[in-house]
Amino acid sequence: MASNAIYIVTLCLIGACFVIIWKFSGLKHEDRKFKAILVSFMVVMIFQFLVFDPIRFLIQAVDTACWPKMYRPYVPDGKAKRHNRMDYLNLRLRSLRSQLMITAGHRNEELNLKYRTIVRELWVYGKLFLIHLFLNLALVNRLLYYNGESITNLMMYNHTNSIGLSHVLFLHQLYPFIEQTLINGFSSNDPHLVTHWNHVNSTKLLGVVRMRLLRDTGEQYGLKDPEYTEKQYTDGWSLPHIREPYTDKYWSIFLPWLPMTQIGGFWERCFLSVRQYGYYSSYPELKGYVTTLRKKRDDSLKVLTYLHKNNWIDDRTAAVFLDFTLYNVDANMFSVCSIRCENLPFGIIRSSLNVNSVSLTETVETLPWVGMICLLIYVLIWLELGITVIVPLWFEPKLLKRFWVKIDLLILALSITVVTLMVLREGIVSKLLAVLEVASTHDFIDFRIPARLTEFTVMLMGFLVCLVTLRLWKVMQFASIFQIFTMTLALAWKALFSTACVICIFMMAFGIATVSINGNNNEHFRSLLHGMATVMCFSFGFTSHVEPKELFHGGIFMGLLIYGIMAFTVSILLTNVFVSILNNYFTAAKAIRDRNRTEQITFWEFLRVEYADIIRVTREAFGCEKKYRRKKRTVAENIQRKLDLQAAAVASVRTKRGRSYRIPSKGRTGNVTDDEEEEYERKAQAQQKARIARTYTIAAILQTQMEIAERKLFGDKEGNLRSGSEDEDDAGQEQNLPRQYV
Repeated sequence: MASNAIYIVTLCLIGACFVIIWKFSGLKHEDRKFKAILVSFMVVMIFQFLVFDPIRFLIQAVDTACWPKMYRPYVPDGKAKRHNRMDYLNLRLRSLRSQLMITAGHRNEELNLKYRTIVRELWVYGKLFLIHLFLNLALVNRLLYYNGESITNLMMYNHTNSIGLSHVLFLHQLYPFIEQTLINGFSSNDPHLVTHWNHVNSTKLLGVVRMRLLRDTGEQYGLKDPEYTEKQYTDGWSLPHIREPYTDKYWSIFLPWLPMTQIGGFWERCFLSVRQYGYYSSYPELKGYVTTLRKKRDDSLKVLTYLHKNNWIDDRTAAVFLDFTLYNVDANMFSVCSIRCENLPFGIIRSSLNVNSVSLTETVETLPWVGMICLLIYVLIWLELGITVIVPLWFEPKLLKRFWVKIDLLILALSITVVTLMVLREGIVSKLLAVLEVASTHDFIDFRIPARLTEFTVMLMGFLVCLVTLRLWKVMQFASIFQIFTMTLALAWKALFSTACVICIFMMAFGIATVSINGNNNEHFRSLLHGMATVMCFSFGFTSHVEPKELFHGGIFMGLLIYGIMAFTVSILLTNVFVSILNNYFTAAKAIRDRNRTEQITFWEFLRVEYADIIRVTREAFGCEKKYRRKKRTVAENIQRKLDLQAAAVASVRTKRGRSYRIPSKGRTGNVTDDEEEEYERKAQAQQKARIARTYTIAAILQTQMEIAERKLFGDKEGNLRSGSEDEDDAGQEQNLPRQYV
């Protein structure tokens, strides 16, 4: 208690000094600066716990091991308080009141240790789950979806001054689209004028638009992925049979005909060396022929005219990619846009637009106060989790073999990874913004790396929440319903896995059949994956877009047969079989639980006794404490009335059941077995023993209270009774004995 008081007083002094310095120092910081100070304090605190404290403990351990301290001889404290009879009686009264709540089941020390471990884990992982929930809600930006949706609508459809991407059907229509929508929409002839998008005044283009072209080699055979050329060309895609000087200087003329050679750094290889899967094929992101537009409108038109005259986009073009980044000043959002135009073998192109709206300039200093507070609480909870996991491993390394300990370490590792990725993203964005300040008129500022890094971080946070939820599920095993679910999964996983395999085989067969018959005539069945996904969604009721007429391309009777079998076999029969198996195993798990149930206290009974003082103080604070109400009757009358009500209830139950009230459990035949009768007698005896022990405890409480009242009324200040000189000799002998044993 003394150490806790010192700790609380120290915290209060530090807080008071901090408030006084902040209030009366004459410096009034803005919110961002004040948050930066808090972040610095948090970083120092983390380093104190993770780095400096272990070093300090190591130095102290070496010092204690090499130069042990000489302890002084023990000297008893002469000022220690000497307890009298009243102190003993008060202590005994508190002990008897606690004993009144404790039954024989509370003396199972192994069960108590188990429940204490559950309380500690529930406290840690419950807070961790809640703080992840609140942190995600505090950091989420609900405007990101609407920003991406508005940009998609403005780009896809025709407007007064722009051409919609959905109306671009042929290759030769790409040039008017680029001119009307991208050049006229974002640029002007004045390079010093900050231009905005003609649709949205608060949105402007960062850098320039980059155009990337993938050119087909024309040598694709079989089912292999198409190959794209990486040869060097000159104007009009003619091979450079002669070497022309200054090809590396005048990039405006030669760069559109030269392949990409710059692989990039580590982040480009991690986040950009992937393939985009389009409608017709997959396309690499670090290959192709690249050119950029300009800041000025006239210069961009010159580039576009040059490309059009020299047939930069021709029949050998496999796909054209238009990459650019928009920034909304009012909403502080970056929109990384990528337009993909695939040249299909059917003479038309298929266009798609991907808009990734992210908030890249939000740092810890710019967070709202709610997010800042959640972040500070998250750091404290994370440190507590680290102590809870690492300290037992330090003393018992064998615990690392346990599955749930590995989950705890994975949670810590994922948390550190998410924080590290956020810091790295902030550094990358700072470098890109610094490049943007000094960028020339033809520099393309690639914000795809921080945008994809943000997506990856969000995915890791999702996995982190899943792991925390899984760990919380393990902690909640004290509840019977969670035990039944876990036992059901443990018993039924083989049968459920076999049934799931059968369902997957049926769905794969139906998917192959529907794709083979209707794949060329319906978008839902244009590939095997699309067909299986459609069958799965239809079977489990996720969508109702599949109509019978969409399966009639192989004939009405064949379509009706496939639709009926798919609806009955997969959707009704196999799904109900799966649910029935799960229900049967659930019933079996419940029966096993009931059969193996032991007489022990529940987790809530343990909490009621373990935290009785906290519960009592809480009830008193909120006015929920039960009070005795006389209702104009004496205590004896109230007790007699309650006994009469209990007897009337027992008589009512006997009347309704038509048999004796003492009815033990019955088997299937309706006869009472010997084991059930013995179990019933054992429970009745245990209840009778508990009642007798409770009665004796209540008697001891009343006797102790009577003695306390007697000593307060007839004793001196210390509660000593002095009835005569002959009792003084025996006072020392009776000093530490209760009244009933004197």
